[in-house]
Amino acid sequence: MDPKDEATGIRSAQGDPRCFAPLYEHYFAEVFRFIQRRTGDREITADLTQQTFLKAMLALPKYELRGTPFRAWLYRIALNELRMFWRKRKEVVIDMSFAEVRGLSEELGEEVDDERMQQLARAMGRLPGAKARLIELRYMDDLSFAEMGVVLEIGEDAAKMRTHRVLGLLRSMMTTRG
Repeated sequence: MDPKDEATGIRSAQGDPRCFAPLYEHYFAEVFRFIQRRTGDREITADLTQQTFLKAMLALPKYELRGTPFRAWLYRIALNELRMFWRKRKEVVIDMSFAEVRGLSEELGEEVDDERMQQLARAMGRLPGAKARLIELRYMDDLSFAEMGVVLEIGEDAAKMRTHRVLGLLRSMMTTRG
């Protein structure tokens, strides 16, 4: 969606909730995938996606166009819904495709072979939730550092610095523990 059209759509929906439909239709699949990667369950994903858009529609009158992507705002709402869900269930799932693992392994300067990928998966499994979330947003959801900052409610530089620290931690985990 063109940023100008998006801004017009947001202003229209702020005045009339019935105008939210084009934004919903444009972002539904993307938000659904964002949540699906973290739940692994289509039914739970559908519920959380609907809850995300309901909360977004209800909060839209307070939303301010500040130059940050609307998508990042939706991801922040979705992430909050996921946090509540996982808090209730007390578990977290990280599911990365081969392409996402390849991108992460290349960033770490690692070979893309089965053994190293298994080591990377084990290292990822040992990351605390907040650190794993940085890797997910950057390498699974392909968010920019600016978008990550919006989603996590931190500055762009903080998102970049924290991500690079987690990458360093992953490197050391793979070197010391394999």
